[in-house]
Amino acid sequence: MSKTKNWLMDMEEQFYAIADETAGECETYQEFVVRMKPHYPKMYAFNNEMEIEEHLHEAWQEKWSEYQYA
Repeated sequence: MSKTKNWLMDMEEQFYAIADETAGECETYQEFVVRMKPHYPKMYAFNNEMEIEEHLHEAWQEKWSEYQYA
């Protein structure tokens, strides 16, 4: 792979790692989005703002589904 592609993939991986950690620290989805906004530039090479927020919604749902009762 090219260095640029590796760099972009690393930024995407960092974004999702930050999102996973941040989701556990937030009480609401809105708080989560606000706290993640400074990290959006890591994803602009791949997605627009609406798509980033869709990814965040999926990450939020996945994180908090661990704590739901069956």
